Amino acid sequence: MLDRAVVNAGPLVALSLAGRLDLLPALFREFWIPEAVFREVAVAGLGRPGAAALSDSAWAERIRPAPEPDPLLVAELDPGEAAVISLARASIPCMAIIDEKRGRRIAHQVYGLPVKGTAGLLVEAKRRGLLNDLRSTLLELKRAGYYLSDAVIEGACKAAEKH
Repeated sequence: MLDRAVVNAGPLVALSLAGRLDLLPALFREFWIPEAVFREVAVAGLGRPGAAALSDSAWAERIRPAPEPDPLLVAELDPGEAAVISLARASIPCMAIIDEKRGRRIAHQVYGLPVKGTAGLLVEAKRRGLLNDLRSTLLELKRAGYYLSDAVIEGACKAAEKH
């Protein structure tokens, strides 16, 4: 897995819900949050999961402006996903951390970026011994209202066992 990443709002919220934002610096030597994503989570999402944690001054050094996104990104994705892909492209080699299927597909198939979502990050954390119980963590996220399909949960648990 690459040691540089750009993180979208969904994974930030999910990791915050799980109380595991600490996994980002444990998994990546460098990671960034585009300004558009920060505004979405910490400003527009004030009072919601992730907002208070990202407002902490320790996260300020992780916030970066993203280059102007391609028109395709603006037309097809929300501003946060477009910013994640633009910043990851400008920071190659870099992974895009996106949960939304469409954003992941465009990042990977159109721009050739490696991608992972929240479940993939948690699988990697489990493999590295940073997470004790992957299934419980995923089920806890689902109970908290974060959308994870049963297929994603099962696939993640199987992937974690293969290591």
